[in-house]
Amino acid sequence: MNPYLLSALVVLALAATGQYFLGTKRNRAIAATISKGAEEVLKPKMTNYVNIGGAIGHNFTYSLAWGHWTNAKGTMTLSPRHSLLYLPVSRILGLGVDRFYLSLFTKKKLRGEGHVVLDKELRRARISGIEDMERREVEAGGRRFVLLWRGDDLSEALEATLTALPEPARLRHFCCYGENKTFFLKTHPVKGEVAADLRALLPRLESFFDRKEKA
Repeated sequence: MNPYLLSALVVLALAATGQYFLGTKRNRAIAATISKGAEEVLKPKMTNYVNIGGAIGHNFTYSLAWGHWTNAKGTMTLSPRHSLLYLPVSRILGLGVDRFYLSLFTKKKLRGEGHVVLDKELRRARISGIEDMERREVEAGGRRFVLLWRGDDLSEALEATLTALPEPARLRHFCCYGENKTFFLKTHPVKGEVAADLRALLPRLESFFDRKEKA
């Protein structure tokens, strides 16, 4: 074998190995930051994490027993920092970012259905019956978002939720579903920081509860 080719293969193998261990360590640290922040704010009574794809992320479920909340479930998916070859490709394709998804379930009745969606994510959000919903566009954090709602006029509550976030530009999709009493959040956290977003979000959710419901 050509000695130059052999040397190149050895260097590539060493670089890939180093990238794997460093990237895996980094992703584990980010996953720990996300889980610690989420648990700190949501205060679950019981937790369950299921690893997906090694260093790629986790599915999680929380049992909640405070306020109006019953449980939460979600997913954290992380950039493939451990893969020397796939990492640059994923970034070119716009896939090399960390994502945090959360569904939060309440026992309270909600006023209707409402969404805050980054305009570039609107088609990907696949919102059922979007053509029949009320709509308004707003700007926050240097990004353009679309507010959508049906039922009660939720536009004010939706915009207040968006602007309450420390960095609105991280948000991709927030919504409340009146039919199943669920809130949903999708963000692109930086360095695994989700606690500040959740702290800002929780007090705002009160404005989506149906005030006509008997206590």
